[in-house]
Amino acid sequence: MYVGARPAGPARRKTAAIGKFLVPGIIDTHVHFRSPGHPHKEDWASGSRAAVSGGVTTVCDMPNTSPPTLTRAAWEEKRSLAAVASRANYGLWVGAASDNLHEINELMDSGDACGIKVFMGASTGPLLVDDATLLRIFLETRGLLGVHAEDEALLVGARERFAGNLTPEHNEVRPPAAAAAAVKRLIELSRAHERSVHICHISTSAELALLEDVRGVVPVTTEASPHHLWLSTETGQGNFTKCNPPIRDEVDRRALWTAVRRHRIDTIGSDHAPHTREEKQLPYWDAPSGIPGVETTFSLLVAAIRQGRLSIERMVQLCAETPARIFGFSRKGWIKPGYDADFALFAESDLVKLTNADLLTRVGWSPFVGQKVGAKPEQVYVSGQLVAQRGRIVDDAVRGTLVRPGDARA
Repeated sequence: MYVGARPAGPARRKTAAIGKFLVPGIIDTHVHFRSPGHPHKEDWASGSRAAVSGGVTTVCDMPNTSPPTLTRAAWEEKRSLAAVASRANYGLWVGAASDNLHEINELMDSGDACGIKVFMGASTGPLLVDDATLLRIFLETRGLLGVHAEDEALLVGARERFAGNLTPEHNEVRPPAAAAAAVKRLIELSRAHERSVHICHISTSAELALLEDVRGVVPVTTEASPHHLWLSTETGQGNFTKCNPPIRDEVDRRALWTAVRRHRIDTIGSDHAPHTREEKQLPYWDAPSGIPGVETTFSLLVAAIRQGRLSIERMVQLCAETPARIFGFSRKGWIKPGYDADFALFAESDLVKLTNADLLTRVGWSPFVGQKVGAKPEQVYVSGQLVAQRGRIVDDAVRGTLVRPGDARA
């Protein structure tokens, strides 16, 4: 695959692209492929097939699997699994805890890990840091920090208040105030220590208000997830839309869209967190949090383009250019000479109703089934190889490669 004024030779394959759009492949820096600990929900083969079918050519996997990715050995185990099975390019986060800061620095200094994931509030998985450890992370580690920003003390207080309620509102058990308090603390630490922080899955207008006054002043960037942009507490679906941070009310959802349009959101990350239908049908306190989404991001954004809520240029910024810049993926995010040939070809056609049959994720469901969305891309290329066509894998032998951060930071 060649981009430039002077082709390297005759084309092996010709594709008609009249009236279609060619965009860089989506870089999804927030997925949970559940491997090695929970392959019945997702593994690198099923998750990456789902990803590339939906135009995602690079994924970055989170560390809160079982066992958690906290050490070089655990990181290498996950890398080996991804190298064998991932149809998409892959990056791997390392998780922060109180006793692994030295190993974190080894991974970051080697340029292997794509970032350090910090959980300020307990979520699905074993990772959580207190404020003393958070401060040590800012002082003693190096590299980009990706943060799940919810204040644990406020979460504990809310859980205690609702402990006797068998069917509480998840948005009240994990209240918006917890997210705002954590973001306020991160702003203080980023300002004091000039440390790059990427806040994952922003979900509330209160967080956006806090960040508005410091944008461009402190090195803090933001991610929004499609489920927070498309779903609200009015949507329903019970535990099937239970996630952390929670789906918020309609005012917050609309505030997120305004922030997207005003360039106050930097990236889109799916927070793909698959759980089985059986798990989601458990009682509230037992049902796990998380929503599958890696393969529906593209289709939802194309729907937004068709509806006039988003431009193609803005989609490319959110899903390719800016993630590549923030994470320092020097050969990703653009279609131009010298860059990797990761891209998607699509037509801005009529919207279609999403069905379970369209999904390749192992859990086989989505809260967006039944909604009108854009079709999956007509063609998806990873490193110049056609891997998916109209939502189906056409070359299952394609394998992605590890993406490593460079020195660049947004």
